[in-house]
Amino acid sequence: MHVQDILIDESPETAESAPTRYRSLNVTAILSLVFGFFSILTVFGWVFWAIPILSIALAVRALKHIRYASQEYTGEGFARAGIAVAIVLWLSGMYIQHYIQVHTVPSGYMPITFEYLQPNADQPGEIIPPAAFELEPSDNNPDKRIFIKEGYIYPGRRSINIKEFILVPTLSHCQYCQQQLRSTDMINVKLTGDLTVDYSSRPIKIGGKMHIDREQAVNPFGGLPYQLEADYVQE
Repeated sequence: MHVQDILIDESPETAESAPTRYRSLNVTAILSLVFGFFSILTVFGWVFWAIPILSIALAVRALKHIRYASQEYTGEGFARAGIAVAIVLWLSGMYIQHYIQVHTVPSGYMPITFEYLQPNADQPGEIIPPAAFELEPSDNNPDKRIFIKEGYIYPGRRSINIKEFILVPTLSHCQYCQQQLRSTDMINVKLTGDLTVDYSSRPIKIGGKMHIDREQAVNPFGGLPYQLEADYVQE
């Protein structure tokens, strides 16, 4: 056998006998995927947003580490999956949380809108619709409460720690249509207990006991027949 044949041996037996080099699975990539699945906890509040952010940060770190030492580590697929799962579940949790806030009505409250309080246009002279009187507490139901799904605080002199304010159905009432407010477009809200609100242009949800001032009801403009003793506020 020649020396050249000894130094260069490309036979299949020689190739198969070469040792296989194994790469370790990057632990950070696995952790990013694990935290990605826990991102669904964002449905319980913004404080859990730290979980998907941590998942994405771990995934980015893992990808950098794997690319820097590609001969030693593997797991790029886990890291990319961690990013995708974190983003999808993060957005899903935010959407579910928003949906719950918009559609959830507190227990024991009857949900209504401002339209429920408006007079029937086909009934001349009607100012307060009969259905509105049924919203008041009665001897049979002294704890009857309503829940206004959406309303806006009419701007006043006070902007923080407000205990009493006027609730109107749209933001335009606060900005452009101040001279055209009907009595049924306003609810005089008095917050009970330690409840207070700060002025904001965002809509609020509010609940409590409704009372109707019969004397104010005869005044179609300027009066405040609807009075709400509010014990629940959701901004």
